[in-house]
Amino acid sequence: MSTLSFQTSAIAITQIFAMGAVGYFLVRRKVMNEDGLKLLAFLTVNILFPLFIFVQIILHFDPSRMPFWWGYPLINMALIAAGMAATAIVFGFSRRRPPDEFLAASSLHNAGFIPLLMAMALPLGAAAGKVYAAVIMSIIGFDLCLWSLGVWLLTRRDRPRMELKNMFNPPLLSMLAAIIIVLAGGQGFFTETLLKPVGIMGDSAMGIAMLTIGGNLAMTDFIRIRPRPVTGVVLIKLVLVPMFALTALLFLRLGPIMSFVVMLQACMPTSVTLSIIGRHYGTKNQEFINQGIFFTHLLCVVTLPVFLGLYGKWVH
Repeated sequence: MSTLSFQTSAIAITQIFAMGAVGYFLVRRKVMNEDGLKLLAFLTVNILFPLFIFVQIILHFDPSRMPFWWGYPLINMALIAAGMAATAIVFGFSRRRPPDEFLAASSLHNAGFIPLLMAMALPLGAAAGKVYAAVIMSIIGFDLCLWSLGVWLLTRRDRPRMELKNMFNPPLLSMLAAIIIVLAGGQGFFTETLLKPVGIMGDSAMGIAMLTIGGNLAMTDFIRIRPRPVTGVVLIKLVLVPMFALTALLFLRLGPIMSFVVMLQACMPTSVTLSIIGRHYGTKNQEFINQGIFFTHLLCVVTLPVFLGLYGKWVH
């Protein structure tokens, strides 16, 4: 982790968003439409990403070398709670309750695709495989929150009760299956012959995910933009939460991989999946969600390298 700097982080995030730009221009040029994006999203969420997760856990998750593996899901839960607390404090000054869509955009981050792509792009050396597994383990906590709290916030007007059944989705089931197999000592049954084709398909998940993200952002409507709320989401998500995480890491004695995952997840922009959830359930203020996603993704190109650089200088 000592190789982290503003320059290496900036190069990594630029490479990632260069892939997203391809999806953006494919939609802008009308080469791909909304149906194409839905197909890519379906393949990524239901097939490719679960395969990637499964292979990475089978190959890199070693409980004997990761004694506090159960603590990684708590990372994203704590960061989501920090985003909600920061939002409550900001709105507390005006004595208003934060709108549900604002709370979702400011507290639920892009915990899966971009952190994994960053781990691939950063010069982590021999620690890369362990970082992949650690990031994937942390996604469990995020998915539990996204498919329960996230869906509830975006549908509370019509569905006052939180539906826990939404938590059971293909990526989460893939994580749980792989973890159970490893804990039971069954990873030896998965030979290279079995894992190689699965791994090849899984490796395509990240590239296709960025095409989907870029395409989704290209469909965002900026005619009715709401500057003040969007600015609030950007400041909470990209400044306040990373500052909180960086300050906490200066005092907490965490291992290098766990502290890196904390910092990486804390710097993430608003979750793209919120746009999919909003479209599926017909959320009234979906355009605000899309605007929050667009601007947090756009500006994290600057904030993410800054905070990872500070982390690399001050923490490790």
